[in-house]
Amino acid sequence: MTVLPAFLVAVLVILVTPGPDMAFLVATGINQGRRAAVRGAFGVTSAMTVWVLVAATGLGVALTQLPAALDAIRIAGAGYLAYLAITTWRSAGAEIAEAGAVPNVFRRGFLVNITNPKVALFFVAFLPQFLGSAGEHPLAQMLMLGLLLQLIGLIADITIGSTAGLFRDAVLGRRRVRLSLDAVAGTVYGGLAVLLLLGVVRG
Repeated sequence: MTVLPAFLVAVLVILVTPGPDMAFLVATGINQGRRAAVRGAFGVTSAMTVWVLVAATGLGVALTQLPAALDAIRIAGAGYLAYLAITTWRSAGAEIAEAGAVPNVFRRGFLVNITNPKVALFFVAFLPQFLGSAGEHPLAQMLMLGLLLQLIGLIADITIGSTAGLFRDAVLGRRRVRLSLDAVAGTVYGGLAVLLLLGVVRG
């Protein structure tokens, strides 16, 4: 309980910081509606489960000692974001029935977050700093903090995606607006891919 306030502040900062997951949820809500955004939010959260287990079992420490592994995560994330950018640009302004046919939003959310280096670094390097006094029962503490983060993150992600879906409903019949929104979403994906690659180049 002594570290919980600081942890919650850190979680809120992480959640409001724009990144691939937020861009994905907004784009999904706009392109495919609230239901798809909710499925995507569960996909994003499920990827957090992997990182919680990595951090809790100590594998995260090994990961931080391997810069090549972090670079591989960045490159994989950049590649997938580039793919999302291309598919979003291709379907820009498409009719709702066609846009809604994009398969497996849950998988997309999972892949976006599992290849997000911001999330990886938070879990493997930052989360362990919030262990309680004397580090008693570190595995249980890590799992509890990770579960709390997932719960808060899921609520935030559903809210973000659903809000984007509501906005989509308001402009459903305006093809020019949908075209502009899709173009912006694709550009954001592409920009994030470039930033990840620049992180690899800069080391």
